[in-house]
Amino acid sequence: MKKYYERENFKLFLGDCIEILQKATPESVDMIFADPPYHLSNGGFTCQGGKSVSVNKGSWDKTQGLEKDFDFHLRWIEACKRVLKPSGTIMILSLKPIMRLLFLRLIFMVGVDQS
Repeated sequence: MKKYYERENFKLFLGDCIEILQKATPESVDMIFADPPYHLSNGGFTCQGGKSVSVNKGSWDKTQGLEKDFDFHLRWIEACKRVLKPSGTIMILSLKPIMRLLFLRLIFMVGVDQS
């Protein structure tokens, strides 16, 4: 794993998140901050500040189809679960439709205390 930035109390890694997480020690991470692809890049344009701008963020943000996109989200969440400490925190940036799917997956993975 190649470190992108390191301080005394934290490390940042740059690369494919699933590959990096697979190499990490189980239950070794205190906090995960994730901003996964939204899969919205589709060749379209929007109006921003009175100007037409592309909504394409890059090939990494293009959809691979609903099933493959969902599988990707399942894989990175499962990889996060493996390395996150039991008392750890995960913060995920997402849009509402995607977040609903991610939230349901997290509930099934970690369970919910209903007491």
